[in-house]
Amino acid sequence: MAYGSSDVPATDFAITTVNVPDRLDLRDMDDRKQLEDHSMRNRFDASVLRPWLPRIVIIGVLAIIGLIAWQAIDTWKSSLAAAPLSDRLSAAFGVPVQVENTQLALTPSPRLILSKISLNNVVLNQVTIRLTTRHIAQAFQGSGFNWGEASVGPSSITMSQGHDLLQLLPRLDGAIAHGIGIVYFEDLQFPDQPWLKGSWNLSLERGSGGAFAKITAKQSSNKGYIQFVMTPQTPEIVGFEARASNWVLPFGLQTPIESVLAEGSASFAQVELTKFSLSGPFGEIHGSANAKSESGWQLSGNAVTDGLDLDAFLRQVAPPAKLSNDGDADVGTMGQGMASFNGRFSGQGPTLQDAVDDSVLVAPLQVRSAILNGINLGFIAMNPGANPESSGGTTRFVALDATLVASSKQTTIRDLHARAGALLALGEVSVSPSHELSGVLHVDLGTTRVLAPIRVRMHGTLAKPKYGR
Repeated sequence: MAYGSSDVPATDFAITTVNVPDRLDLRDMDDRKQLEDHSMRNRFDASVLRPWLPRIVIIGVLAIIGLIAWQAIDTWKSSLAAAPLSDRLSAAFGVPVQVENTQLALTPSPRLILSKISLNNVVLNQVTIRLTTRHIAQAFQGSGFNWGEASVGPSSITMSQGHDLLQLLPRLDGAIAHGIGIVYFEDLQFPDQPWLKGSWNLSLERGSGGAFAKITAKQSSNKGYIQFVMTPQTPEIVGFEARASNWVLPFGLQTPIESVLAEGSASFAQVELTKFSLSGPFGEIHGSANAKSESGWQLSGNAVTDGLDLDAFLRQVAPPAKLSNDGDADVGTMGQGMASFNGRFSGQGPTLQDAVDDSVLVAPLQVRSAILNGINLGFIAMNPGANPESSGGTTRFVALDATLVASSKQTTIRDLHARAGALLALGEVSVSPSHELSGVLHVDLGTTRVLAPIRVRMHGTLAKPKYGR
């Protein structure tokens, strides 16, 4: 080193306090680094799972619910197969029951379909038992599964078969272990009952005690309906309430009645109407009836009206013709007044229908403010040469009394006795089921005129009466 230089001369060794790793230290550090990296890669990161935790819980709950549902469905499949179900129903009803096939469907809604059910001597093509969402909710609340409702497909049964089914009604609840709230017959027909022709909708409903205790049968059209609500009173007797609106009854007046009400009871050997009523714009006819089967059917009853508007009644039974020059006006009815009667009817026959068709109503008849339209009997009586066909006018009576005799074959006004001042009209008038008129009136002016009594013949129809000699 030169004189005066500040450089330190280089040597092969240096004294330092820094720990410099050697080759082994570097290898050890590298191994530890690799181990730490491997541990970090295999460590579970809870932050990754946190967003998925609610979904995992929901999936678990759904899986448990699905398992419970599947176990229930699997139990149903085994217990509701055709053979075991036939055996259960036969034991419950006490009569042979054969189910040809069963099918458990889950879509579009849970339901059990039973095909070709032979019950005693009745065959039902198909019965569908539906499970509603309310009953599913009950199952998960621990109440067990309950079938909601059952519907029976189009069926046809005789009245005798219906009677047999009615006897089995109390056993229906025990026959269906899970219970059915209501049973519908969507299209039920009674081919042996002309009075019940057509398609009926029928339902069986449970009463307050839980057993099936109410039967509702209804038939309707675009104009009106008829409905029966029946409650079994004994194994043989059924109580009923009947209601109809704008309906043509299978017997009696062949015209729609605005309102029909009836109450009573029925069995295979007796039908009793404790009360009935027919009402409309004409007023009301009410009464009671009883029919018994003793070597044939005997029918008896009474019918009463306190105020029957003849004009409204005739307009409903035989609407008068419209006037050609006025679309709303008509030629009027043949008579007016307020009629009242209280009579008895009776009939008999081999069947109930025959007894009704044979029945005859006989009743004293009184008409207040009676008017006969289309003829002036006073004018005809004072002018014997006048033509009744063209006389026109009206005859107003102070009093009119007669005897009403009505049946399905003919309605007759007998012993007619009508007075208008000094004028007295006596006679008899009949009306056929087709509303054709026939009869004779004898008109007498008494001692006020020295004229012989005249005879007026009635013919034509209720809607268009005619008068002649």
